[in-house]
Amino acid sequence: MQTRTHFANQTPLPSSISEDAVLRTLHDHAAMIKQNPLVIHYERCDPPANASSEDLHGIWYELTDRVAYLPWGLLHGTVKYRGCFHDTPRGLRTHIYAPMGVHIRNLWTVHRQAARGSEEGEETGPARDSGELALHEEIELACPLGMTTFIRRTLSQAHRELVRRLSTAGSVGRA
Repeated sequence: MQTRTHFANQTPLPSSISEDAVLRTLHDHAAMIKQNPLVIHYERCDPPANASSEDLHGIWYELTDRVAYLPWGLLHGTVKYRGCFHDTPRGLRTHIYAPMGVHIRNLWTVHRQAARGSEEGEETGPARDSGELALHEEIELACPLGMTTFIRRTLSQAHRELVRRLSTAGSVGRA
């Protein structure tokens, strides 16, 4: 039985990082892949036979992740899958086609958070000068029911580490 879950991660970015630098990094697929702590290998590839018509024209990669199945490093394994990357004006959209019918759709965007003390519902976005930058990731996960918690936890941990790596001096815009 397949289940669908939607969740999001939002992480403030250091003030030393510009919005343009973050967008350059999001559009640099190799940089995004290399900064992902799970990925141990990747290469360009053709779309899989089951690719949606929406994804056929994206840029495709075959990726291999090293995944911890049990805590404290007791059991690790590798998972090979294909992913489609589409640049957007505000970030990056990906669609992962993984084994066992797992589909992960991500939308990465950079935006300004509302400045402290601003009115709730006040417009935020690229034209706003106050407020700090944040990297926002919206995730739609479709997977077998028993895998939802494991995959969601793994994705959230990877997001935190990826953002930490992107936030280090010199990573964003030059990763």
